Amino acid sequence: MTSKITTLVPALLIGLALTACNNLADRPGAHVTVVHQGELETRDVRDVVIAEVINESTAQDIPVEALRAGFSKALVKRRYSPLALPYVDANTREASAGASLLGEDATLQVVVKEWDRSQWDTQGVLVVEVEAWMLDAGYAGRELWGSRLERRYSLRQEMDVAATEAILLRQVCEQIADDLLEVMPAHTAKP
Repeated sequence: MTSKITTLVPALLIGLALTACNNLADRPGAHVTVVHQGELETRDVRDVVIAEVINESTAQDIPVEALRAGFSKALVKRRYSPLALPYVDANTREASAGASLLGEDATLQVVVKEWDRSQWDTQGVLVVEVEAWMLDAGYAGRELWGSRLERRYSLRQEMDVAATEAILLRQVCEQIADDLLEVMPAHTAKP
């Protein structure tokens, strides 16, 4: 009896340890690569326009409005002031760096490189590659900061309880934005 317990206890502890490791959350920025450090930390960027999402993938079903709204929320978490999306859309057809059409300090440009929903309906899996670029509104094309996210999102459990697919897509868009901007320098007021 004692030998069974001494054999069973280590096996049980190993099993618990492996289960605990599988349930650990990803560390912040684990799937993000900063591709351009730039001058964002040295500039007093406050007001940000979120430009129309650029789709460089083959997908035609990207929820671009949910993605823009997710980035708006993520910018607020980083202490920036994103201009309201309806205001931006009503006052300019194309908010681009260098224009400073609305008095913004910078433009956040989101580029979707991959949006793979081939396993979405069966397994709740979305594979994405998305870039975010903070562009100087005063100088056309000047990159202040940029990053790339490559990640596989598994939402099988959430699919079972989500009221609609739109709600689920909104949640994943917010998570994509949070993941991408989590490694971006937060806004700090400059004198």
